[in-house]
Amino acid sequence: MLCDPEGIVEAAMAAYALGDYETAASYYAPDATFALYADNDIFPFAGEWRGREAIVQCWEKIGAAFEVIRFDIRSIVASGDVIRCQISYELHHTASGETLDGICRLVLEVRDGQIVREREYNDVERMRAFMRLCEYAGQTPVEVSARST
Repeated sequence: MLCDPEGIVEAAMAAYALGDYETAASYYAPDATFALYADNDIFPFAGEWRGREAIVQCWEKIGAAFEVIRFDIRSIVASGDVIRCQISYELHHTASGETLDGICRLVLEVRDGQIVREREYNDVERMRAFMRLCEYAGQTPVEVSARST
């Protein structure tokens, strides 16, 4: 395992992108927290997850809804034990077949060689619009118009 905070975060993100949640979780402290800031009406897995097992369960829920096509670190900046990342992603929504792409920000804290806290920030309105699109996928414009009145 890499020892510097940036290397730990890079290794964890690489494992996550491959869907290797157990390896990704091994970079997290047993009592780590992961917070995905979004509304639960958009993503039922949004919120705060405490502990490795809970974090893996969250990732599994995300993985059941979205297949990772691309999950790349665009930038990474360390300030002591705080790591800020900009992630570029492309996800395949399995239920609709649609692709969600965008950029999110991660703020992670690393102590004693493990991630102790991760906060993920997304464009909530972009996510809401995407999920609305997925909800209407396969319907004609007339059906969609009738539904929204």
